[in-house]
Amino acid sequence: MSGGIQQYPAVSRTLAAGVATEVDIPINGACDWTLVVRNTGATNAVTALTIAVSPLGTLFEAAASITTGIPLAASTSLAAIVGSNEPCSTARLTLTSTSGTTVSIEGVGR
Repeated sequence: MSGGIQQYPAVSRTLAAGVATEVDIPINGACDWTLVVRNTGATNAVTALTIAVSPLGTLFEAAASITTGIPLAASTSLAAIVGSNEPCSTARLTLTSTSGTTVSIEGVGR
């Protein structure tokens, strides 16, 4: 950790066609955090994305749809996932691709 900033290691996932895939990202108690989702696939889009936050890592709030930037085209990134003054232990993203693709997710917080 440098200057109070904590970087979260990148997580990669393959999204099977039409299957909602949960990805838990450890935010480790940060109150201000940003996640970036990159569609690393060559052709197909990410067609749905939700986020649910857990302050302690066990119980999650109701999932909220992220619609800005969705569908997320192949080889593009979405950096609109921000927690501001929202203490978080774990952020759960649920991603779907109608035709299947791969994604990489990374973030930073303090």
